[in-house]
Parts: sequence; C-alpha cells; structure tokens
Amino acid sequence: MGTCKCGYSTDAEKNCNGTHNVVKAVKADIIAKLEANGFAEASDYLKTN
Repeated sequence: MGTCKCGYSTDAEKNCNGTHNVVKAVKADIIAKLEANGFAEASDYLKTN
C-alpha cells in the first residue's frame, strides 16, 4: 500500500496497513454514542479533530 500518510500505521517501517480504517470506524462509533447520550459538544469536537 505504500508509505503511511495518516500517521496511524502500526507497521514498523510505517507502511500503510489499513489501521486508519479501524481508527475511522471506532471514531464514528464513539461519535454516534456521544450524540445518542446528549454529548453534542464532545461529538462535534471529535468530528473536527
């Protein structure tokens, strides 16, 4: 896949190994749970950072 550009790679040589897809999925799950529990400000922060 080449050199990692997102910075999330767990590969020793920093080659892209798809870790960004896991991070993206977990982040989306956390955002959804925050919104469902009334933490709109926290979910907005995660969406932009």
